[in-house]
Amino acid sequence: MFFLPTIVALLFSYHMWRVRKDGGLACGDNESLGHKPERHTPVRSKTYSLLGITNGDSVHVQTTGIDEEQFTVPSSPNLVRRIWLVTIATFLVAAVLSIIFRAPLEAPANPYVTPNPAKAPWYFLWLQEIVTITTIKMGSFTVNGALVGGVLLPTVLLALAAWWPYRDRSGVEATGVWLPRRRTRQNMIFLAICLLIILFTIIGTFLRGPYWDFYWPWEAWPDMPLKF
Repeated sequence: MFFLPTIVALLFSYHMWRVRKDGGLACGDNESLGHKPERHTPVRSKTYSLLGITNGDSVHVQTTGIDEEQFTVPSSPNLVRRIWLVTIATFLVAAVLSIIFRAPLEAPANPYVTPNPAKAPWYFLWLQEIVTITTIKMGSFTVNGALVGGVLLPTVLLALAAWWPYRDRSGVEATGVWLPRRRTRQNMIFLAICLLIILFTIIGTFLRGPYWDFYWPWEAWPDMPLKF
């Protein structure tokens, strides 16, 4: 309730500071595509290399860039106003949802009674479902789903998520653009993963009954006696 939101707020503030410090988002690379190069005479009073002013054309005196002042706007009030509006809208939506959908506290936990089925929090249900799917019995041999679906598969997914940006070979024209054609495959793979996570979460929430058996929505769950 306190430390986790505080840590998130500090990390978010550091992230926004780095974005501003590094010159904003990646839209500048895309903006430079539509501009024709213009040649400017170097300023004699400015040092362009470690050895001072260099005469002639060399890699030390040539560079490319765009007029940042032409494509930037002040963060206040432009960005501040949008953040404030989004914050108010989010607060209002959360307040309305809390009124419509009641979420009362359940009975105090009883260490002598284990709930059946025992379900993880909703944001981990997709992992619990993967553990169930990857648990395979072949005669006397059983594939450990806790190892495959709970450790190995998430590790592979995290490794792919870290490696995928380096695999991206789309050009500068796709930088800072929503859903560019050259990144269609990347976007489709990301969308498929998101849909699978949502599907597994729905299955774990509504379709898994006692002993984590699968039940269709029209099927009734059996009554499980309580054992003390």
